[in-house]
Amino acid sequence: MTTNKVMTNYAVAPGEYIKEWLEDEDRTQASLARDLGVSPKHVSKLINGAVLTPELAMKLELVTSIPAKNWLALEAQYRADQARLGMEQELASHAEIAKEFPLAALRKAGIVTETMRKPGIVLMQLMSFFGVGDLEGLERQSQPLPAFRQDVAHPVRPEAVRTWLRMIELELDASDPLEKPYNPHALEALVPELRELSRSPGASFEGPLIEKLAGVGVRILFVPEITGTRAHGCTQWYGETPVITLTLRGRDDGKLWFTLFHEIGHVLLHPNNGPMVQVDGETQSVKEVEANDFASSTLIPARFKQRLKTLRFDKDVIVFAEEIGVSPGIVVGQLHHLGLWERNRGHRLHNRFGFASE
Repeated sequence: MTTNKVMTNYAVAPGEYIKEWLEDEDRTQASLARDLGVSPKHVSKLINGAVLTPELAMKLELVTSIPAKNWLALEAQYRADQARLGMEQELASHAEIAKEFPLAALRKAGIVTETMRKPGIVLMQLMSFFGVGDLEGLERQSQPLPAFRQDVAHPVRPEAVRTWLRMIELELDASDPLEKPYNPHALEALVPELRELSRSPGASFEGPLIEKLAGVGVRILFVPEITGTRAHGCTQWYGETPVITLTLRGRDDGKLWFTLFHEIGHVLLHPNNGPMVQVDGETQSVKEVEANDFASSTLIPARFKQRLKTLRFDKDVIVFAEEIGVSPGIVVGQLHHLGLWERNRGHRLHNRFGFASE
């Protein structure tokens, strides 16, 4: 996901190219001035960076056979480079703002290409990524999201969360629209099929999961977590389309499938809400409790809950998971969540996976 072109540290005036043309043609400034119908002083100023007007660009086309649009493009590029270099110099004194953002992750994604040896360029690349034109707009990206709760077990960095959400937004912008509109009744009816996918080996569930959800008008994305986000997943609405994003945090099927159904719970129970991000250790709002209950009861229906207390060994988990039709890793995840097993138990039963780019 690259949003920036290589930035030069210089600006070349059209006059430099006029000077080259004169040398190639073995001409003098005085002779060019005569052919253009301007004073030698005018040509001298032009070579030293004076503004190249459309009228003079047209005259240059007639004299040099180089199209006026080419001369004007050089002029526009020169002025843009001057403005950029001026902005870079001005921004360089605000390097502390750039350091607030997850620069390592942004470099890995190709969004930031410079180091902090050139803080002005780093800040400009951040501004381009977020689509803002000044530092005030960039600083807003380090403020907590209104719908994002921060009272968690580990510090959450708002700028990391906003960076992650922006990556989601850019991925959506590059995606084709879904063919079918969102259908809540079809999504509800699809839940048992999605639950069955939890038994798929490796990451073979990914393609069918994307396809099945798209068939009911729900988009699902897999976007790696950024350090400081501490997010398992997120539910957002883009117009009438719900978008579920998973980070694969924890890299095991117990966490992934619980997060998926937690987010599906948000889609079904809390339509058209703002960004709802599921993080570790979050103080439970009513909506988060409802989404958790939906996920828990979907994965392990209430009639089986008491049996969880009877599971003592890995083999018991495997038999129970087969009976209720989910992966053993989901059962282990619930045993951990309910405090019935220590978190260092049952890990060999997890189906583990990650991103292909990792």
